[in-house]
Amino acid sequence: MLASNVYRELEQALGAEYVTQEPAMLDSYAWQPALNITHEAWIPRPEAVVMPSTTEEVQALVKICAKNGLKIKAFSMGWAAWGGPSGPGVVQFDLRRMNRIVEIDEKNMFAVVEPYVSGAQLQSELIKLGLNCHIIGAGPNCSQLASVTSGWGYGWTGLVTGFSARNPLGVEWVLPDGEVLKLGSPGSGDRWFTGDGPGPSLRGIMRGWAGAQSGLGIFTKVAIKVYPWPGEREIKRGKGTLLDLRAEVPPTHKIVFLFHPSYEKFADAAYKIGNSEIGYVHCKGAVGGMFGMFTPRASAKILSNPVLRAMMKATQHCTLFMLACHTERELAYQEKVLRQIIEETEGFMMDISRFPFHGMFAWGTHRSIQPAVAAFRPGGDFLTSMGSNETYDCQALSAKLSEPIKRRYIDEGILIEDLADMTWGGIYEGTSNWGHMEQIGIFNRRETSKAEGRYAYLDDTMKLTIAKSLGFGLSSLGSGYWKLFGPIMFNYHHWQGKIKQGFDPQNTADNAFYIPPYDEVIKSEAEEKEKWDAMREQAKEFV
Repeated sequence: MLASNVYRELEQALGAEYVTQEPAMLDSYAWQPALNITHEAWIPRPEAVVMPSTTEEVQALVKICAKNGLKIKAFSMGWAAWGGPSGPGVVQFDLRRMNRIVEIDEKNMFAVVEPYVSGAQLQSELIKLGLNCHIIGAGPNCSQLASVTSGWGYGWTGLVTGFSARNPLGVEWVLPDGEVLKLGSPGSGDRWFTGDGPGPSLRGIMRGWAGAQSGLGIFTKVAIKVYPWPGEREIKRGKGTLLDLRAEVPPTHKIVFLFHPSYEKFADAAYKIGNSEIGYVHCKGAVGGMFGMFTPRASAKILSNPVLRAMMKATQHCTLFMLACHTERELAYQEKVLRQIIEETEGFMMDISRFPFHGMFAWGTHRSIQPAVAAFRPGGDFLTSMGSNETYDCQALSAKLSEPIKRRYIDEGILIEDLADMTWGGIYEGTSNWGHMEQIGIFNRRETSKAEGRYAYLDDTMKLTIAKSLGFGLSSLGSGYWKLFGPIMFNYHHWQGKIKQGFDPQNTADNAFYIPPYDEVIKSEAEEKEKWDAMREQAKEFV
């Protein structure tokens, strides 16, 4: 509980209606099982929750917290454990009252949003104007601001809409001392069209590859780059629920599944698709994961049948691919190119445009709905490993090498059966031919005795990453793993710690999913040197 005088300060700054430390309310924020790989479904309670509605209110509250030695932690939609406190003494900033689309600039193709604007909300407005935005795989309920300023995530349309770190333009940022910093053109009193300059860009410091998860302050507005929408501007309502939705698909859109005989041919096709500049969605199709999404209770029985299992394994090198064009002539051209690529890479194509679930798949893909459904539905929770941003050959190799490790943990009953084929991610930005692929492990949240096994799985995949130089992955972002990877990656953690210390000298922003200030980095690194040195040595021998 906060001291009464501190609580009164918060109330005076915001109004009593929007500040609480009622235990039941605090517990509602502490229940965060998603991506909390311990046996607990809870994270530490915040000391209090505040709900500001303006940048000025955020500033005032941050200054009160800094003055009184409290930490701050912001979330928008509160998706997963990293959105909440990591320990005692943290005030949770719930930004749900900051929910406006401030501006959509059709001509210059950007949208300015506040923290609680979701992907679905923004996309719905953009499509009316012939535009679209990138939505990460965590789903359309997630905050667009958090995705581009503070977190990571690949989305289905990364082929044409980039990814989280590429889409922020102008930014409004409340620093941990309560001062406001405006990045890019808004900082010079101009509009929001760029996040770089005048002067040096701070985009790398602000978020880098993975984002600081509120470890460097609170973002209150951001301009997001948006892209052309190749379809009708009026979305016709469908009938049914998510998995039996009947909906019209624009006549110039089509989803196909591409199957290849090996990961090598699968990657070859990705490179050719990127170089040919066709397609709208490119993503690894998780064949095993589809059973968990559509038939979560029957999937174990289906996948235990040796004949069905062999059939599914034969189709595991699968790509989910969408053609979404402006005209029927363009669609015909892209399909012709695609068929040539499939022939050259010894694959075959399944056109599902006549299947009854085509409407569900098409709109679910545009909305980025299916990944979270497939991950959560079978057991209630999941973890993710690997997941670097690298050349696509590296991603295919990561999937191939991590499968035997995952198979072992499935056979031990720690992870749920999915044919060890729950990898997902695709190529970014067409001809760049680099991309993302992560190995997702689904598990039963109720099986509390298997938490240590889940940690062991993550440790093994990190050892594999080091042994085979597969790139810094999503599972490397957990608390403290910079001690493992920093010394073999140019001591990036020293520079990152200096940034934290320079921007947040009082360590006011909760840093658990980012990094401590430099002085603490050096101290902690020295204290745990033997542990992490041993793990790096083990990785050298890891197969």
